[in-house]
Amino acid sequence: MIKTIIILISILQFSFATNLNDIKNLYDSKKFAQVCIKSGNIYQNYKDNEEFLNIFASSCLKADMINRMVLPIIKLYKTKEARENAVYFTTILFEKKLLYYALSDDLDISYVNLPKTNYILSKIFDKYVKGEYDLKNDAYWFSDDNNSNLSYKLSIEERNGVKKMYLRTYRKHKIIKVRVYW
Repeated sequence: MIKTIIILISILQFSFATNLNDIKNLYDSKKFAQVCIKSGNIYQNYKDNEEFLNIFASSCLKADMINRMVLPIIKLYKTKEARENAVYFTTILFEKKLLYYALSDDLDISYVNLPKTNYILSKIFDKYVKGEYDLKNDAYWFSDDNNSNLSYKLSIEERNGVKKMYLRTYRKHKIIKVRVYW
């Protein structure tokens, strides 16, 4: 019985297998969440291919699935561009973890100085560290430097015993996007 289940799982995995061209086509079609998920499934096949690793990490970032960037980050080291990209992706993950730690455990991170990136969480991190926010009802409110119609709310919420960090984007006081990190 167990052998039958293992064989069925193997067949199903093979039938859903994706190759690098499929990944590139999905990436070119801006289907970043699909690329991020499928890249995780075929990671072992392409773990030494820097083009694949960069597409994998970039897609996860664009899909706000940044925890999944860990796999490609650790293999981006062979070329100058790969190392630069690894630092970029790692910076974003580190900022997320520091913000989560600061909000969850009331840690002062105002002294932290990290490289700047254009990812929204990095912009929020920078504003948080500089104290450029309004604190209302245990949530941190940030304005957008480039668009007065946009604002952001950063908060920690506990559900089922797990604290998660929520970054909500508002346009004219209406939620347009919710990102969840832990």
